[in-house]
Amino acid sequence: MDDRTASAHGRANPGPGAESADVVASMGSRLCAFARRSPPSAGPLVLVVRAAGWPLVEQAAEVLRADEESVLRVRLPVRWPETPNDLFAGLPLRHPVWLAGAQVDGASGTVGLARRMLFPAGSRPSDPTDGDGGPEARVSVAAPPGGATVGRSAAAVVSAGPEDPPSHWKSLRADRLELPPGARAVLRYRLTGPDRVELRYDGGHEPETSPWAALALHTPRRLSRPRPVDLVLAVEIAGPQADGGVAVEERLQEAAAVVAAVRDAVGDEDTLRIGLIGYRDHAPLDRPHHSDPLVHRVALSDPQAAEQALGGWHRSALRHDFATGLEHVPHELSYWRDAWRPDSHRVLLVVGSRPPHPRNRPPRVLRRGAAVRICPDRLEWEAALRSVRHYDGVACVAVVDEPTWMDRLAGEPHLAQWADRAWDLFGAEGRFAAGHDPRSIASAVAAPALGLPEDGTPIRLVVSDGAGGDWLPAAAG
Repeated sequence: MDDRTASAHGRANPGPGAESADVVASMGSRLCAFARRSPPSAGPLVLVVRAAGWPLVEQAAEVLRADEESVLRVRLPVRWPETPNDLFAGLPLRHPVWLAGAQVDGASGTVGLARRMLFPAGSRPSDPTDGDGGPEARVSVAAPPGGATVGRSAAAVVSAGPEDPPSHWKSLRADRLELPPGARAVLRYRLTGPDRVELRYDGGHEPETSPWAALALHTPRRLSRPRPVDLVLAVEIAGPQADGGVAVEERLQEAAAVVAAVRDAVGDEDTLRIGLIGYRDHAPLDRPHHSDPLVHRVALSDPQAAEQALGGWHRSALRHDFATGLEHVPHELSYWRDAWRPDSHRVLLVVGSRPPHPRNRPPRVLRRGAAVRICPDRLEWEAALRSVRHYDGVACVAVVDEPTWMDRLAGEPHLAQWADRAWDLFGAEGRFAAGHDPRSIASAVAAPALGLPEDGTPIRLVVSDGAGGDWLPAAAG
């Protein structure tokens, strides 16, 4: 250690020598210059000094106090705060915090921005030492109408005064939620800081990358009037006896759940009509036109009647491993032509397991003893399906609980390929596995008819749920 180091460390309380005085003067002048540049409207200047063991910092702060009368000096302990945010974590909110969304008027189709208060001005965030304590808000939201959404909706949290227009709303966080049409969700928010809000939501979500200005600007102003929906639901009621009818019962329950989801997605029950077809297997020794595999027919009517009818259906015997009487359904639809409403959105939804019987040339079975039987009535179901799609505009959606032999790895590639092709045709607008979310199936059924924005732009924000009494329309500007 040289003499200069020794002498510096030898002083018990080193005072500001010439070099120290220059440092104090330099820092003090810079602080004074900053204070003079601050506008008077900014209010009093608060000078926060953390005791870091270097007296020159505190001496520079004293220079500023001598130069400015309106300076409030706060001395903080050593090692606190660890970050600048710690200084403000416990401060009350200057402005309310809101959840921003959209409001849709079902009667007129108009769309507007709205907000629902989460935390009023003056609310204080939770103390990190309190664990899960602190203010929390719960708010119920919904997905936009079927045709007006892409299945993901943004929940944006903003800070703003009560009269501020959307262009002045300050974004605090935005999350992209997975919400199919007709879906609802309860969001929980916790205030963790003056500008920090934590989302607690168990559903699928990820950060929304679009800025608030873009979400607000691209919200459509009006939806077109929804089209009526005519849905024919065809359900396979044949199933194995070994399971006590469980497979058929589950299929009927899934069909009922889809009916309920479609009803929720459409909203206005006068807009929706549902017809039913229940189909089973041909008898093993059936001659042409000897029996009809369509054992249930319920004309297009209100959704409640369809749900009640489904509740009274029961299992029919499974007579074939590889096919069932589904080929009769497209032919049946040709007789429903006069029942469609003008300009309605028409859908055939099949809930089943096995594909239809082929008209001829059945696929080759490699490992199983039974062959694939052709249709006793020699129906050409593919031509009939093309006809109702072309002339009646029928969309096709399918929900399939695939039998084990449809797995290509099970050793029946010809059967699997044949069945896949059939289900792809019956599910041209949407093919779903059994057990899928009924709301997603309902979206495939009804979305093309529901509330399309006039300019084609989807609503990207969540929509107020229920009566919306707690939601305030946005001020103009």
